[in-house]
Amino acid sequence: MKITKLIICFGLLGIIALQPTEAKLRKVEQKSVYMIGVGISLVDSMVFITDMQPVDSVTIEKKTKFLMDRQLYSFQLQRYLEANFNGGPYVPSVFFGSKRKKMERQYLSLHKRYVNSKGLRMVLVDRSQFRFKPEEYIEQEIVEVAKTKKKDKKK
Repeated sequence: MKITKLIICFGLLGIIALQPTEAKLRKVEQKSVYMIGVGISLVDSMVFITDMQPVDSVTIEKKTKFLMDRQLYSFQLQRYLEANFNGGPYVPSVFFGSKRKKMERQYLSLHKRYVNSKGLRMVLVDRSQFRFKPEEYIEQEIVEVAKTKKKDKKK
């Protein structure tokens, strides 16, 4: 009797284990945002600030309201700076937001910070020189890692 119960139990576990599992996908939306790019050259102490630019159809995560593939937008700015300005490695960063007024305040804050800094020279990059282009978002699966129990850590 016990053996048949064990065989049935292992059979059910085997069937459950063979079931295909669905991967979780991020919930994203296409949205229009405003972007500001800042690139700092560590070699010759220069700061490059782009104009505030509207960028259409960028991918935003619904839950966190965060820009997906944001490093690709930083790479756009970095490639532009390396191609057009000599001076070595640039450290780019991108600021974004969906509200124009908030991004205008952010732009003025960045502008004021770097105009008043003594060791850095600021260069404004006009919209006619550089524009952010929307990047295509490729959906990727989210892998969840199981938490280890305290007993497993002790062993």
